[in-house]
Amino acid sequence: MLLALVLAALPDAPRTIVLTPEAGAVQLVAAAPSAAVPSSLADARKMSEQLRYEEAVVEYQRYLATPDRPLNERANALLELGFIHLVLGDTANAEGRALDALELDPRLTVPSTAPQKQVDFLNKMRRVYLARARLELQQRDGADAPYVVKVKVIDPEGKVARVLLRHALTATGPFYSTEMQCEGELCTGSIPPPSEVSNFTAWYFVEALDGNQATAAKVASPDSPLQLSVVDQKPWYTSPVVWGAAGAVLVGVATVVYLLSPPPPR
Repeated sequence: MLLALVLAALPDAPRTIVLTPEAGAVQLVAAAPSAAVPSSLADARKMSEQLRYEEAVVEYQRYLATPDRPLNERANALLELGFIHLVLGDTANAEGRALDALELDPRLTVPSTAPQKQVDFLNKMRRVYLARARLELQQRDGADAPYVVKVKVIDPEGKVARVLLRHALTATGPFYSTEMQCEGELCTGSIPPPSEVSNFTAWYFVEALDGNQATAAKVASPDSPLQLSVVDQKPWYTSPVVWGAAGAVLVGVATVVYLLSPPPPR
């Protein structure tokens, strides 16, 4: 039975992966140029073509540990990995990877020429994805600080109790938590910038918790975090606004102290 996996690596470079379980073959059709993807992802696809599925899984995981890649590329890699798990008979991991892919890019689709088994699997996982609580990253406004993170909470069953922004200054953590402030469906949080620096890079993921503090939804994960870089961000003590406010406070305090002090003896 033929199971065709049709995935898009990049918007301008569609890619088709054809998995043939009976023959064990994996074939890339109209693949993106090798320069467009990192070596770990290219190696994973090459191993799949060579029927080295278990080794390909390891290379996909190595690629996914690299956080500074486009979301669409990561989503397609997750879906590819999910379908390889499906071919290997690992349904639980196949479904988990497909859900992770849909969290990053809910618009993932297969073409009309895809086999019905593939269409049914992706449609099934999309129904699961749409029925459960989920988070969608949102663009910052122009007035937002560069270290602000925004997500939209979609919670059909009303399970989400709070949303946490987990952040770290290294890709491997440790991750610290900041509770996001929510108004309606939109939640906003900030990654605290390190002191005395103007440029920094942070890694993060967002996690929604239910009333029992169990994970109800997430964007990324500690094993595969997203990356945020801030360039030329002035430390707080160099900001003239902060200095002006601090000066006003000091003047006010000095005035109060002067007025409350007893007059000097004559």
